[in-house]
Amino acid sequence: MTPNQKMTQDFIEYVYFFYGPGGLYDLGFTVGMDDIARATAIRIRANQHIPFDGDSSDREIVRDIMTEMKKPIPDLLKKDEAYKIVFA
Repeated sequence: MTPNQKMTQDFIEYVYFFYGPGGLYDLGFTVGMDDIARATAIRIRANQHIPFDGDSSDREIVRDIMTEMKKPIPDLLKKDEAYKIVFA
């Protein structure tokens, strides 16, 4: 199913209820509506072979995307280190 704007907004609010501040599940980091919207857009675009239904499966995919987005960048990939590796 191709999500429309209302479906997407309802889904973002649904995910916020679960993972936002005071939500049902604490992910160990702060989740805002912008984070959810960004992760939802990634979910819809990157997984087009899986229909977007706005259900618990989609919620868990979005949760996993947000978790990946919140991981710190390893020191090796920080600007100065990457420069040293590429131009050494």
